[in-house]
Order: sequence, then C-alpha cells, then structure tokens
Amino acid sequence: MADETPRRKWARAKGAGAHGLRRGAWYLVVNDAQPGVVFLDVRKNNVPVPRGMLDVVAEKPGKWSVVKWQETQRGARRASEQNLGLIYGVCPSCSERGKIEPP
Repeated sequence: MADETPRRKWARAKGAGAHGLRRGAWYLVVNDAQPGVVFLDVRKNNVPVPRGMLDVVAEKPGKWSVVKWQETQRGARRASEQNLGLIYGVCPSCSERGKIEPP
C-alpha cells in the first residue's frame, strides 16, 4: 500500500516586496490549488501571496539562503540597524539571520 500522505511544499520570496515575507526565510505552503496565488503559513496565519513572487520547492532546503540588498532598497536600512550588513544568511531551520563575513 503506497503512502498517500501529501508532501509538504515550502516557499520563499524571490525578492523584496509588499508581501510581508522575510527575504530568505522558508514558509510552509498551506494551499497552492489556485493558479495565481499560494497560501503560506506566516506566524500561524494563512497569507495569500502571488505565485510569481515565490520560489516553491517540494522539500524544505537544508542550506542557508543568502540575502543581498542594494543600499537604495528599503530593507537595507533594517538589515544595517541589526548589524547584518547588505549581505547576510538565513537559517533554513529557524529563519534566524546571521552576518556573513567576507573571506
């Protein structure tokens, strides 16, 4: 008998936008049945996000995401205020952000 448990999908924002998602963080896909929108679990709320703004994958990645901001982007100031710099990493498990030091 085959396992018919539906596989969980995960999504993250492709870039900055008014979607309210943290860049680099992965969110559980709650519903992706509609062609133009995906519902994500964001802090225990089902949040609709246009599908075109997301990277959707079948399994949650195990590697850190790297986020790069341009100085002129709104999020760059917030990252700077938290001493992250314009480039930082996001943990795939807990979504914590960490400063990336140049080699």
